[in-house]
Amino acid sequence: MDWMQFVSAMVSALAWPAAVVTVVCLLKNPILGLIPKIRSFKYGELHVDLTEELKAVQESLPDKPQLPPSDEKAPQPIPVALQLAAVSPRGAILHSWLQVEAAVENLTNEVGVAFPAKTSPFVKMRTLLDEQVIDPLMYTTFVQLSKVRNDAVHLSDREMGYEDATMMWGSCSWLIERLNAALPLTKDEG
Repeated sequence: MDWMQFVSAMVSALAWPAAVVTVVCLLKNPILGLIPKIRSFKYGELHVDLTEELKAVQESLPDKPQLPPSDEKAPQPIPVALQLAAVSPRGAILHSWLQVEAAVENLTNEVGVAFPAKTSPFVKMRTLLDEQVIDPLMYTTFVQLSKVRNDAVHLSDREMGYEDATMMWGSCSWLIERLNAALPLTKDEG
């Protein structure tokens, strides 16, 4: 065996393993993304079915949920926006924003400021600021949140994650509380 035959034998022996390693390296991230979605796995005699395992766990749980003791407060339900954030962060951001728009609409109606149909929430908030119903911090927060909402809706190449959605929900909740606090008192409340 001369050196050319040796090199040829080595190349032919290493070509397939090198190709496999290259493909695995290139597809590492997509493959890792698919692993959590696997429900069933079979290799030779080994068979793992996660659905069956989950059913077995559910069957081992007690039939009746245990009620909390009466002196403790029941846990608060998870807000819809946070539930949605786990599935669709962009949807959660939009949901939070729509709640802000509803609060703005409610405040303008309660204050008695009349607007033509389909008036922009920006115009309504600017009017509320000019009428000193809201403070400048509320207005600037509204403007900043609207930019986040616009990014979520229009910039599909920007990654929006769970943390973005929860931060948006927290900020929108704060603004909604402040808008609701600006509502005029009714005769029953005063």
